[in-house]
Order: sequence, then C-alpha cells, then structure tokens
Amino acid sequence: MQRATRPRRSLPRLQGMDPRPLSEGNRLQRAYARWAEPYYGKMTPEQRVEAERIDRWLYSRSGWPAWLGATSVASGVALLLVIFGDFPVAIALGLGLAITLTVGFVWMEPWFFPERFAGGRPLLRKALLFMGMSLAGAVVGFTVAELAKLGGSWPAPERLPKVLGGLALAMGVGALAMAPLVAIQWATANFRRRRLERELTELRLAQDRDASAREAAEARLRLLQAQIHPHFVFNTLAAVQHWVDQGDPRAAPLLRALTAFLRGSTDMLGRERITLGEEAATVGHYLAIMQARLGQRLRSDIQVPARLASTELQPGLLLTLVENAVEHGIEPALAGGTVRVVAEYDELGGTVRVRVRDDGLGLPQSWQEGVGLANCRQRLVHHFGAAARLEVLAHEPGTEAVMSWPRQGADT
Repeated sequence: MQRATRPRRSLPRLQGMDPRPLSEGNRLQRAYARWAEPYYGKMTPEQRVEAERIDRWLYSRSGWPAWLGATSVASGVALLLVIFGDFPVAIALGLGLAITLTVGFVWMEPWFFPERFAGGRPLLRKALLFMGMSLAGAVVGFTVAELAKLGGSWPAPERLPKVLGGLALAMGVGALAMAPLVAIQWATANFRRRRLERELTELRLAQDRDASAREAAEARLRLLQAQIHPHFVFNTLAAVQHWVDQGDPRAAPLLRALTAFLRGSTDMLGRERITLGEEAATVGHYLAIMQARLGQRLRSDIQVPARLASTELQPGLLLTLVENAVEHGIEPALAGGTVRVVAEYDELGGTVRVRVRDDGLGLPQSWQEGVGLANCRQRLVHHFGAAARLEVLAHEPGTEAVMSWPRQGADT
C-alpha cells in the first residue's frame, strides 16, 4: 500500500478549522458569506472548495495570525511613510492598507491560477505590470502627499528639484518593492503546482489500486464460479459409469440430462450475469439429474413468477443453494424430502427475494458456513452492494436459505 505522505505544517491549521460553512457561523461570518456567494459562483468547483476553505480559516479563531500579520504590515508601511516620507498619517495609513491588500492579491492569484506562472514569459509580464503599477502608485501617492502638505496648491518653483527628487526616490522604492512581490508569486505558484501534482499522483495511485483490487476480486470470483459444482459432476459420472456397467436402463437418460446440464451451466458460468429464469432452468436440470439418482427420495418444486424471470443475477448463486439443500438436507435423510425454490418481489422495499427451503435433515448444532455460502454472499455484496443479503435459517424440519438484493432499474 502506498505510504501516506506527511502533510506540511501549514495544512493542519487550515484542515483543523471549523468544518461548518460560513453561512452557519456568527453574524460577521454570515455577512461575509452573503457578500462572497456571487464570487464563489464564478469559480470552478475546485477553486470554490479552496476559496471556501481559506475563508473559513480566515474568519475563524484560527485565522488570527493572518490578521495580525496584515495589521503589522499595514502599520509598519504607514509608519515608514510618516517617518521617512513625511506623509500625513491618514494618507500613510491608506497607502499601507493598499500595499497590504496588494500583497494579499499578489499571493492569491498564483495560488488559484498557478498555470499562469508556468514559464518565464508569464512571470516577466507580471513583473513588468507590477513595476508599472508601482511607479504609477508612487507618482499618485507622492503627488497627493505633496498637495496635502501644501494645502492643495502646487509647490513653488524653487521646491521643484526637491519634489522631483522625492518623486524619483518614491518611484525607486516602489520599483524595488516589486521584486519581493514577484518572488512571492513565483514561489507560491511553484509550491501550489507541486502540491496539485502530488495530489493528482496520489489520486491516480488510488485509482490504480482500486482498479487492481477490482480485477483481483473479479478473477477470484471467476475462479470460485468454476469451482461451484465439480463434486456434483464427478458423482453423477460415477453413477452413470456404475449403471452402464450394470446395464441399468437409467444410464442413458441420466447421461442425456447431464449433457444438457453441463452445456447450459458452462455457458451460464462464462457470463457475468444471467436472468433468474435461466438460472432456474439450470437448477431444474440439476434436480432432474438428482431425482434420477435418488428416485422417490427427492421431490422438487420451482416457482419463479414471469415478472421476475428477466431479473438479472450472478450465475451459479441459486444453483449453489439448491445443491447445498440436496447434499446436506435431502441425501443424508433416510426418508428424503422436498426442495422448494420460490422467488418473490417485495413491492415496499423494491427487493427481489429467493427462498430455497428443504424439509430434510436440518442444520447440526456444530454447523458452520462453508465455502459455497461464503462465496455466494461475497458475490452478492460485490455486485449488488451492502443491501444484498444471504441468510441461512433453521426450521423444524429442514433448512431455508434466503438471498435478497435490490432490484435494479433495468429489471423493473
């Protein structure tokens, strides 16, 4: 089995958050959920899952480090602008908040769209774009700051060299500030791309394991199908040989019945599914052979309504139950008995139920389920799901095996 990889330290915090959607949270969370819903609707399913996951983390108690970090960045930028740029406090705070939001969006884009940063050209275009935005922002911010300091009037001509020098400095600082932002985008895109590739690889490995498990199960079931009734064939051939040696006239009819049974059962076991009517016909051939061997000690009754004859099931299931009833219930009983096969449909539960009842020897106290019944139960669950059932019930006298499964749409 593929060993599970250890998650990175940042993921458990996101995965350990409150799994409830924001629409079921407190007042702030509900308000944000209403605001964000139109934007969620524009995303792909994968992007929406990731966005809601991050939002649940941000707007919960676990997200306080992110808010603390954003507040620290905005406050630090504003403080630097006030101290070194002589910016008014209000404008410095506004620029600090704008820069912080820009950093957030710079991180979000490569996280949600890592394919846009797959090569050098996309990253270079982004770098040039950010450079232009930084220069424009520096010009606008510096101009607004100068106008605010001068009461809305343009600076006097003698101050123009200083103003232009400050503008050049602001543009240079803004341009240099773009370098770490571009680096953040590159690192984020590569981290996200590697994570997605790892998840895709794990998903493919899981699918391959599931496919291999299904193929192995199918191969094992086919092998078990081929082993359903070899002892019956050998016993019948032994009886035919004995009757031929004795000149018994029953040998020829028994051999013809066995040939018909083998022809039908071989075709049946080579198919993945057959109808209940076909299975019942094969069971009829089997009971005819056993009646030829046991004489009046074996009686049988098969009741399959026409409406259920086209119901599909795996080949050999009913035959195994009937074979068990004859071998363990009728043959050991001195007086023999009757084997009844009854198929019915539960309208309320939408379930097909097949009962195989014998009034023979019954279950001994030390009875344990054999390979044949275990195989039947495994095949029922494998093909019809957990709703399929196989039960063995003790009666006085005899035994009853009941198998049931949900009737599928093609059968209705």
